[in-house]
Amino acid sequence: MSQAYDSRSQQAFAAAVCRVMRESRRRQKLTQAEVAQRTNGLVSKAALANYETGHRSLRVDVLWVIAGALGEDLGALLSAAERNVTTRPSPFGTGSLTVDVNEVMASPDPRLSVVKRWFELRANSSTTMTLDEGAIAALAALMNVRPDECRRLLLTSSRSRAPQPHAANGV
Repeated sequence: MSQAYDSRSQQAFAAAVCRVMRESRRRQKLTQAEVAQRTNGLVSKAALANYETGHRSLRVDVLWVIAGALGEDLGALLSAAERNVTTRPSPFGTGSLTVDVNEVMASPDPRLSVVKRWFELRANSSTTMTLDEGAIAALAALMNVRPDECRRLLLTSSRSRAPQPHAANGV
């Protein structure tokens, strides 16, 4: 499954790993001290508490040690965390989006500077442009935002039309 990676998704995944690790410990009715003891001194109780709460970044080698102390398969633990990172449907729709180029170009929002430059490079005389999901994802990556945020910015900066089914002539 393809997913856009940004700082929010990284933070959500890191929090999910900590949550899965903590849930495993609690399900087994183990204290943090007991898990720390099972690591043979490689991870202290205080460090484990900080990892579980997200107050300390968890390196993969430390996660491997903790997973072993919990009797968990590292791959299964990571898969469980990944399943817990949900992507919510965008309230701004999906599919193609037709935007009024002149209104986007006139927007004072500095986040749209990359989109404006992209429109300039495409230099066609049309006053509207239909962007497919791939184009929206590419622009979002250039803007360093999620595709749903890019879509929202485009919708609020122009009289964008509602999402449409994939059009054969979309960008």
